[in-house]
Amino acid sequence: MAATQDAKASPRLRLPLALVVSRYFLYLLVGIILVVGVPLAVFGGQMGAGEILPANYGETHLEEVADTLSAQPAFDATAIPSPYRYAHFDAGGALVASDMSDFQLERARVVAASPARTRVRDGGAGAAESRLYYRLPLTGGEVCVLSYDLVPQWADKGRRDTLPDPQSLLFWSVGPPLVALIAGVAVRASRMLTRMMEPLVRAAEAVGRQDLDAPVEHSNVAQVDDVLQAMDKMRVSLRRSLEAQWEVERRGREQVAALAHDLKTPLTVVRGNAELMAEDAAAGRLNKEQATCADAICEAATSMDAFVSRIVEVSRGAADTLQLEPVDPGRLAEELEEEATRLTGARGLALAPLRLPAFLEACRAMSAGDAPLPLWDSSALKRAVLNVVGNACDYTVSGLVELTFSYGEEAQGEETRGGGARGGGARAFSIAVEDDGPGLSPAALKHGLERFYRGERSRASHRTGAGGPDERGELHFGLGLSIASEIVAAHGGRLSLSNRMGGDGAILGARVTITLPDVPRTPGREWPSVN
Repeated sequence: MAATQDAKASPRLRLPLALVVSRYFLYLLVGIILVVGVPLAVFGGQMGAGEILPANYGETHLEEVADTLSAQPAFDATAIPSPYRYAHFDAGGALVASDMSDFQLERARVVAASPARTRVRDGGAGAAESRLYYRLPLTGGEVCVLSYDLVPQWADKGRRDTLPDPQSLLFWSVGPPLVALIAGVAVRASRMLTRMMEPLVRAAEAVGRQDLDAPVEHSNVAQVDDVLQAMDKMRVSLRRSLEAQWEVERRGREQVAALAHDLKTPLTVVRGNAELMAEDAAAGRLNKEQATCADAICEAATSMDAFVSRIVEVSRGAADTLQLEPVDPGRLAEELEEEATRLTGARGLALAPLRLPAFLEACRAMSAGDAPLPLWDSSALKRAVLNVVGNACDYTVSGLVELTFSYGEEAQGEETRGGGARGGGARAFSIAVEDDGPGLSPAALKHGLERFYRGERSRASHRTGAGGPDERGELHFGLGLSIASEIVAAHGGRLSLSNRMGGDGAILGARVTITLPDVPRTPGREWPSVN
């Protein structure tokens, strides 16, 4: 804005673009006048001074020259003007003298054998069509053949024999300079337009690198300056918009940090009571089921406390990156089965875990040291898998959620309970979560991994097996699968959605498959810390 105000305070010369461009047309016009006009003026002056004879000189003066040569007692070639070439033959047809070329001389011999006075136009194409031959009988039976072209010619025979004809010389003195003039003006105009556009390029580059404090330059070309001022207004507007957005984000982070901090108080109460119950369980004052519930509450409270601490750190600007370390897939599977069982049991459902033979064999090889352990963030992967399991709990009809671990070709990524891997590719671990609900619609298969996508009403409202009314629309915000997908992608893997199909083509439920390579392709990527 300051730059704009300064521009208004100090008026400057603003030229219209048409005037700037027309200047180069003027340069071109003046150049053409000089390049073409000067040679034409010289040509006309020489023709007026008699140094150059007109193109029709040979035609109009032919009879006069013929009479002059016929009246000579002895042939004198000096009486022949420069536009003519001659060949003098004796009475026997032998060549006496000539200033013709070999080609012309051959033609002259044919013409000399003709009877009486003969005028012959040379055949062929191009310049040859303008050459004429004239047979002139002389005294004593001698013959002179004259040849001339219908082009301007030098009056001096010395110039005629050493220089190109005036017409060709005029063309070469005008053509190349004219081409050079046009090219020079074009290059000059191009450089001018490039310099004219440089402020626009610099302004666009500044906005592109988010340097919104750099003032926009001015131009003395009115149209370019108008664009620059519009870009300056855009820059100021964009800067204000970004500053407002940053302020909103800052306040949001502060509010999230405050809410997360406030969660610690009730969480401490829950954790403290859970620990007291665990002590009672250790003292034998609780039965086995109560002790199990107390242990689950204590572990969940500990996990929630870690999440709250992470939320506070992220809200303060700390990047939440993967903590990669060697992970035993078998141990991870045990922990996932244990936590998924608690999750499904808390909702009155059952978990059906399965480790396929290929997975077990890979785990044994890694445990024995025959293969390296993959580099994963086990805590983040457990979050991703439990998000998917929790999603499956909402749609199961029979109350059963299936959790399958496999190892096979990465290109396929889903080794199912009924068969092995298909296709080829790198070896990878797969974790499949399946339910027997209504399955995924085409729209859900396409957009299910997008943030805040909550699916169609037919699936979003479907919840049986656990009993009770549908509350999914109030409890979920379309983030679980998206966050899980981002965590998996940060490991260099992928999360894919599909439907379980029956032999008759009917949909038997939904399947979410997490495919993880042995070693992550993109370690250190950030991933969301809230759900």
